[in-house]
Amino acid sequence: MPTTIFGIIIGIAMLIYAIITVTRQDPGAVITLTGMYLNYPAFLIVFGGTMASTLIAHPMSHLVRGFEAFFAVFVRKDFAWLELIDDICAFSQTNTQKGMAGIEARLSMYRKPTLLRDGLTMIVNGYKLEEVEQFLNISVERRYDLEQIDSQVFRTMGRVAPAFGFLGTVVGLIYMLRVMGETPERIGPFLAMALVSTFYGLILAHMIFNPMGNKLQHQAELNYRIGRMEMDGVRYIVKKMHPLYIKDQLSGYLPPRQRAVLMRETPGSV
Repeated sequence: MPTTIFGIIIGIAMLIYAIITVTRQDPGAVITLTGMYLNYPAFLIVFGGTMASTLIAHPMSHLVRGFEAFFAVFVRKDFAWLELIDDICAFSQTNTQKGMAGIEARLSMYRKPTLLRDGLTMIVNGYKLEEVEQFLNISVERRYDLEQIDSQVFRTMGRVAPAFGFLGTVVGLIYMLRVMGETPERIGPFLAMALVSTFYGLILAHMIFNPMGNKLQHQAELNYRIGRMEMDGVRYIVKKMHPLYIKDQLSGYLPPRQRAVLMRETPGSV
């Protein structure tokens, strides 16, 4: 509720401030290429209104998570599928040869923060396989739900940004029509503001917000697949499956290119 009220107040305040700022534009200002496309009131209406509307639709924590995910996209590396399969095979061989003591020793050197590590740590601590699978399943589903939120936040922005672009256009046209008969020389700035608002709304929606929402949705589905793969890996390790069997079973999770590499590196693999 607080973020809903806060979003409404901020949205109205930004709109009023932008409207006031529009009336102070100087019609005699020198026009430059940058100046034609940089319009402060238009940007305030579109971007500020979009953020305010998103705050009304989502809690602040969702907005923060969304932008954290946005910036993480630029530094995220490709997932090492084959490395994970090699780790699972190595743990399975260790369990076959040395038992739980060997897995515990190997875990002490395994620093990767993965569900595989969490599951094996629980096994070493005495949990039953069924209990570990239940825990991992909840973890995978919970992570997927949270990552869906990131995608939904940007899709909300993508839906409302063009609407606020149109709102900025309406504001500019209202002022343009108001001064048309009195001071025609002032029509230009208001018309420019009207068109630039639509421009900002379209650019933000279809070049940033919607594509980023799709990107985060894809990442959520990818992490879900990785989590399921790690769950299967824990099961195969506990059951001491042969590495060739593990590779055959887990190859179905791999992207086509990674699967082709696995087949070349593992003779006899499907």
